[in-house]
Amino acid sequence: MILSKMQSLLSGRTSLIYLVSEEEERVERLILAAVDKTFSEKPKFFRWSCLHGLTLAGKAVDNTRDPVAAMSGFLRIKEPAVLIFKDLHLFLNGNPQLMRQLKDSARILRAGKNKIFFVSPRRNLPDELLSVFKIMDIPLPRYEEISSILDRCIAETANGDSVRESLTLDLKEKLVRAALGFTGTEAMDAFHNALLNTKRVTGQTVEAVLEEKQALVEQSGVLEFVSQRAGSWEIGGLVNLKKWLKERGRAFSPQAAREGLTPKGILVMGVSGCGKSLCIKAIANYWKLPLLRLDMGRIYDGLAGPPEEAMRKAIKTSEALAPCVLWIDEIEAGIANQKQKAGGGAEARVLALFLTWMQEKTAAVFVGATANEVEVLPPEILRKGRFDELFYMGLPLKEERKQILTIHMRKRRVDPSKFDMDYLAASTEGLNGAEIEQGVISAVYESSSNKTEVTEHILANALRNIVPLSRTMRERIEKIEAWARDRAMKASLETI
Repeated sequence: MILSKMQSLLSGRTSLIYLVSEEEERVERLILAAVDKTFSEKPKFFRWSCLHGLTLAGKAVDNTRDPVAAMSGFLRIKEPAVLIFKDLHLFLNGNPQLMRQLKDSARILRAGKNKIFFVSPRRNLPDELLSVFKIMDIPLPRYEEISSILDRCIAETANGDSVRESLTLDLKEKLVRAALGFTGTEAMDAFHNALLNTKRVTGQTVEAVLEEKQALVEQSGVLEFVSQRAGSWEIGGLVNLKKWLKERGRAFSPQAAREGLTPKGILVMGVSGCGKSLCIKAIANYWKLPLLRLDMGRIYDGLAGPPEEAMRKAIKTSEALAPCVLWIDEIEAGIANQKQKAGGGAEARVLALFLTWMQEKTAAVFVGATANEVEVLPPEILRKGRFDELFYMGLPLKEERKQILTIHMRKRRVDPSKFDMDYLAASTEGLNGAEIEQGVISAVYESSSNKTEVTEHILANALRNIVPLSRTMRERIEKIEAWARDRAMKASLETI
């Protein structure tokens, strides 16, 4: 896919190509491979960096450490040539001569076949140069490329023959999938470390790669792996939502991908404490997919770079890990609301990037977003085509409260069969799932303090003493329910 795109660029009229990637060596290999496939007559390969200037076959060209002088020299070359230009992003700000040289180079090179590839870890182009360049994001290595890296690592290890004999097809697939999301260098390092001093590939080898992946993904600053503690459906009620998800149980199979049936995601909105976040965890567990959490606060704190670049990196990583679930908690806190959108700025640009990706993405990344104040979100994010469905989770009904009570009692080794569950469920009207859980925890603490078993009386009192959110924020909850009544699918059979 990447090679074919590069071949098209080499064959076209575009002369300045801006490749966004942190993997300079890998990108250089891709460029060389694309050139070999495109041209019968091999062109000269020039490279430029701020340290060595212009080089040809490893030899420096005199007086070319200045980027303007280097491009001027390249423009005078008459025979077929390709220039791989690094470090451009370090020189653009406040350099009018360089900006003029880029414009002139684009015009002059269009008349021939010579190309300049600019390799940069981020987009750092002034608006006036955007029309001059063809910009291309280089995705992280896909399955086939990671598989080739694994083969090379096995060949390089001291016990290569015995390791290769122990590598079943199942173990190889698990190892390769464990390394998805790595750069090529990171994948190579992870495989070498996992295979160090071993003669056989086992499940522990896969776990070693997964541990390195978790550490590296969290180093990105905006994504984190989430432990899926909830069981496949360890949540009470939500019959409609469960049915919707079960119908899409084969969503990430190869056949579904061929049929174009990969789901985009869901937005779960509703009352705080009703299990929206728990629901996203359960979805990942039910589908047996890795769960990544996108921290929108970190997108804007600047520690991971400019907001758009941080968002772009998060998207690229999640696509490399596909199939996976990408969890965005309280999306309204990080996606531009109506006022921010009108004012422009970083929030509006992140919104535009997110909307475009949600509309056009083909990677099997299921976005599970939650929102407490969905009405502040811009309407573009709510329309079909971005999310597959908008679900509303309200206060649990009696039967759902009974299920929630049962789940949390069993977690604390309290036998529900010894209690009048219908009575307890009826007495918890107005409580959300988090409040019911807290009531059970309080009852267990009280009984433990008194060195007695949890009784129905103790549990009922603990639940009765809770002042529910539905009472303290009655007006707010009524407003949420009114908004959702005709705009969202009910997660439960009769939520609203």
